[in-house]
Amino acid sequence: MIKINQLVVVVLLLSVSLISCDNKKELALQHSEKESITTCGGKDSSLLNEALYQFEQDITEAYDPEAKILNSAYGRYLYVGFTGTAEFDRVATSHSIAIYKELLARNILLEDGGTSNLNYKHPAVQCVINNMEDKDLSTTINALVETNTMNPKLFNSRMRNFGRQAKDQRVTALYVALDAFYQHLAPVAQVAQESNE
Repeated sequence: MIKINQLVVVVLLLSVSLISCDNKKELALQHSEKESITTCGGKDSSLLNEALYQFEQDITEAYDPEAKILNSAYGRYLYVGFTGTAEFDRVATSHSIAIYKELLARNILLEDGGTSNLNYKHPAVQCVINNMEDKDLSTTINALVETNTMNPKLFNSRMRNFGRQAKDQRVTALYVALDAFYQHLAPVAQVAQESNE
């Protein structure tokens, strides 16, 4: 009788662990062969690189689908992205929603961060901000974070022409992806989850 009970316990534990593994699928990286942009975040580096490349693919498809010119896509996206008025449900793909969920799980994004869902205190985010090519922008963001007045909407005009520099200023582009795109995806992810239930 004791051996049967032990066997039942072992089978139950194995079943629970297998179910848990199935529920926690690892994010499939679709852009891993592309140049690494940052080593910020250690284990989060590959996720951050994936986030940037997927963001750029999404905005290019949505904002310049014919010519597929990245600078042009940035130019059309930046103002609405920073103000939070872009049609995120039209721009975001299932892969970018999966990236959003992983950023949330790793605490890079917050559920309800106030004016921004980007966790500026996360070491990976601090690393991105401190390593941006635009040092004036980095200094400004750090000062705003320190005084608890950071709001990405403040940068909608300043970043309007960033598209011309996006190919050269890759860490700054990563910041743009995080604060002008991924931090806005909570409602889109919620709708996607509800439609899957």
